[in-house]
Amino acid sequence: MRIGLLILVTSLTTGCFAFPDARSPKNGAVATGEPVAVVDDVKVWTTTSKEKVGETVYKDSSGQTLATADTYQEKTRVHSMKIWYPVQGTEQLSDEEFFRITGDQKALDETLAMREDGKTWNKRGKITMIGGAVAFIGGYFVPNAIGRSVLMIGGGLAVSGGWYMSYWGAKQMDPEHHAVDRSIAERAARSYNQQLVGVSATKSF
Repeated sequence: MRIGLLILVTSLTTGCFAFPDARSPKNGAVATGEPVAVVDDVKVWTTTSKEKVGETVYKDSSGQTLATADTYQEKTRVHSMKIWYPVQGTEQLSDEEFFRITGDQKALDETLAMREDGKTWNKRGKITMIGGAVAFIGGYFVPNAIGRSVLMIGGGLAVSGGWYMSYWGAKQMDPEHHAVDRSIAERAARSYNQQLVGVSATKSF
């Protein structure tokens, strides 16, 4: 039990179960009169993990195994994912800025609702994690074996579940996470750019 308590406390303090933070995309862009567009791109990132690559067996002179030792090696993997994002001229916009500038109120409302939902789930997840940690630690001091097990197992599950809730909420705040399909953004861009052409033609006269 002490080992489990130590693992949980260590995980919470070293960042293994760090709270995923839900931050709204940076906003503040205004219409500049430049054309808007939807840009396709590829996001590339790497992850590093330790993988078992071998095992060493230690034996005595009679051939009996005394101990074994696993050998691990760090391996780096490259990941890629197709993404899209809106721009005005050469400036990248958040979805909120883009739909506000292009005047697509429905898409803007859906985007804002998604961001708000993300904040809610992120907050719920953090509260669940804290509650789970308290239950787990409190269970350690319960003298009854059944009660102790229930609190510690339930607390551990709550910490794990709360982290995923918080992570999902944070993902909805990610600029690369969209509330509407790309085609809707493309349509909004075309409509807005046509309006710009019409305004420019009117001014030329």
